[in-house]
Amino acid sequence: MSRMAEGVLELERPEPGRATTVLTSWTGTLLQALDAMGIDGQALAQRAGISPDDLEDPERRIALEATSRLWRLAVEATGDPGLGLEVSRFVRPGTFHTLGHAVITSSTLREALERIAQFSRVTADCSVVRVEEGPEEIALVISFDAAGPLPTHESIDAIMATIVRAVRFMLAQSVSPRRLALVRPEPERAERFGELFRCPIEFGAPRNRLSFDRATAEQAVPGGNPRLARLHDSVTAAYLEGLDPATTVRQVRSAIGDLLPTGEPTVASVASVLSTSARTLQRQLQEEGTSFREILREVRLGLAVAYLRRGDQTVTEITRRLGFSETPSFSRAFKQWTGVSPTHYR
Repeated sequence: MSRMAEGVLELERPEPGRATTVLTSWTGTLLQALDAMGIDGQALAQRAGISPDDLEDPERRIALEATSRLWRLAVEATGDPGLGLEVSRFVRPGTFHTLGHAVITSSTLREALERIAQFSRVTADCSVVRVEEGPEEIALVISFDAAGPLPTHESIDAIMATIVRAVRFMLAQSVSPRRLALVRPEPERAERFGELFRCPIEFGAPRNRLSFDRATAEQAVPGGNPRLARLHDSVTAAYLEGLDPATTVRQVRSAIGDLLPTGEPTVASVASVLSTSARTLQRQLQEEGTSFREILREVRLGLAVAYLRRGDQTVTEITRRLGFSETPSFSRAFKQWTGVSPTHYR
C-alpha cells in the first residue's frame, strides 16, 4: 500500500521480521552482464550461495543477503566499482516483472515515477520509495529499511541508471535528470557517472535522489498507453499480493483460479470451497477493501495476459480456461479491460 503526504507519494515500509528478498530476474541481469564481460557469473552465484535452481524461475525471490554477496564478488572479479552502470545496459522491460512494461507505457514521466514508487517492492521488498514534488522539479527518492540488510552501492547505481535509460527510451535520448544524489562514496573514474547521467552528481549524499525538471516530468510520452499501463498495474499488484501473508483476498484468488476451468465461479461456490458463507465472505472482502467481482476480474485479467504472452494456447482454449462460456464474451471482456482484442494484444 502507498500513502500520500503533502507533495509526497511514499511506499509504506515492509513489516518487521519479514525476510528481505530480491526478484530473481534482477539478479539474472547481473549474471548476463558478467557473462558478456567473459566472467563466469554462475560460478560467482554459487559462491554467493545462489544455486542454479534459484535462478530458473524469473518470478522467484532470492534473499537480499545472497544477491548482495554476488554483487560484491562481481565488483571484485571485474575490478569495476562502476559495475552498476554496465549492468543497466542489460535491463529489459520484463526484468522487473510487469512493472517495466507499466513504466514505459505511462502517459507521463511523473506517472512512471509514481508507478516505480508504488510497486518498488517488485525489485526488492526492503525498499522505501517516494516521489517528492517541488515548484521546479519532481524527484524519486530511494531508501531502505535500516533494520535489515542493505543493497550494495553498485546495485543502486544500476537502478538509477536503468531509470534514466528508460526515460530516454520513453521521451528522447537528449533528456537528462536535473540532478542526482547518491549515498555511495565517490568511486574511481567517477567521470563515467557524469557521461551517463549528464547532470550534476553528489556522492556521499544523505539519501539516493534522482530529480527531473517538472516540465520534463509532465511532458506526454509519445508511446504512452493508459489502458495497457493499468493492465500491467493489475498483474504487478497481483504478484505483490502473493508476497504478503495469507488474507481472505489471497484465499479467494486461489479458489477462483482452481474453479475457473469448470465455469465462472460465484460467491457461493468460492464460499463453499473456503468453508464459509457467501455473506461472511463478502463482508471480509469489503473489510479488505475489495469485492468478489473485482477479484474475479483481476484473476481473469492476470491469467489472460499470462496465457496470451506464453503463446501456446488458442484464444478458444484460453476462453475455456478462464471460465467464459464463449469466445466472443472473453474477447469483449478483454477489450473492455485493455482497450485491445486478445488477438491484437498477442
